[in-house]
Amino acid sequence: MTQTKAFALRNLRAMLRTKATIIWGFGFPAFWYFLTSLVFLPDSGDVSEATTLGTIKGSTAVSLGLFGVLTVTLVAFAGGLSDDLTAKRYRKLRSLPVAPSADFAGRYLAGVAVAAVAYVLVLLIGLLDGATYTLRGPLSIPVVIGTFLLFSLVGVSVAVLVTRLVGDSELVVGITNAILLVSYFLTGYNGMNPGLLPAESHWVINVAPNSLAARLQAWHMTEIPATTPVGVERAGLTPPALPVSIQFVGLLVVWALVLGSLATYLMDSAVYRGEGGE
Repeated sequence: MTQTKAFALRNLRAMLRTKATIIWGFGFPAFWYFLTSLVFLPDSGDVSEATTLGTIKGSTAVSLGLFGVLTVTLVAFAGGLSDDLTAKRYRKLRSLPVAPSADFAGRYLAGVAVAAVAYVLVLLIGLLDGATYTLRGPLSIPVVIGTFLLFSLVGVSVAVLVTRLVGDSELVVGITNAILLVSYFLTGYNGMNPGLLPAESHWVINVAPNSLAARLQAWHMTEIPATTPVGVERAGLTPPALPVSIQFVGLLVVWALVLGSLATYLMDSAVYRGEGGE
């Protein structure tokens, strides 16, 4: 626990001192929301009776809030880990009785703390822009918090995988940014506009972790209908129907546990017991 706390505080300070975190982790998702709201969202007169413009803005803010979460946990996390490897800091850490799991857990907690700021910032900007948020019920709170934590774990786990596969720190940043943007667009803006994909590819929307988390949260945090054909289609969320059952939460748990276990194993075998960074 002491080592985990030390890694968390050290990486939290490092992330907040990095201009890239401020610009890309906080500024870019907020800018992307403003651009989407001004250019891509419909006017209030074009919205059907099945939904409202405030609900559409709310689901958009949720989606781009999770975009900010992935920016922090994937891009910023990978950049920090790659810098530590490149600077040979693990030569010292390997000589000390440091638990690899504490390293990974501490970095994860630091990423969660910064990602929470990025996430809430976009939601607040959406609120100022007229977005409306409505929890479905008491279970919505643990689902929203749980999906946030699980999705953050997915982000940092993929960051570890990319960092171990790519040695060059500049390439790591480029590749993680590419993963961030490609996953966003290939899932129809984090699942908010599945109509951009061919009909035979719609199943991906409720399976890919980024769009799955966004659609789960959009359902639990807004009044968007789950299957109403005309209204929701105008909002861009269906088809397919929103992932409202507990099985989809379980799917996100599986994504997080599998990728998190693999990342923890790599921190142990490749970074600490191996020669990561040499």
